[in-house]
Amino acid sequence: MTSTGPAATAMADGRRADSARRRQRVITAVSRAVTDGTEISVSAIARAAAVDRTFLYRHRDLLSQVHAAQAWPPAAGAAGPAVTRASLQADLLAAHERSLRLNARIQQLEKRLSETLGEQVGLQ
Repeated sequence: MTSTGPAATAMADGRRADSARRRQRVITAVSRAVTDGTEISVSAIARAAAVDRTFLYRHRDLLSQVHAAQAWPPAAGAAGPAVTRASLQADLLAAHERSLRLNARIQQLEKRLSETLGEQVGLQ
């Protein structure tokens, strides 16, 4: 049973107004993060807007704004180097490839060392 009296209407209006205020805080937090060059993630935006992360996940349009802002280049006045998800993934790939090369080199050197030690033992 749902109530449709004035109290129920007032509560529904209050919830809508609260949701609108929280939505505005999220939009402001995203805008400020883009302008300031601060961290843009669901957690960081939720923290800055003083909302729970689930609020962002329940409002897909706001979540899309956060994800879109993550892909934007940093503001011209942002201090420090620009770090994006793509640059971090590229760094990770490069580190992985370097690790593979170093591992192959280690195996090559271990084989050479083993052969050299085997030759020395054979000479004695």
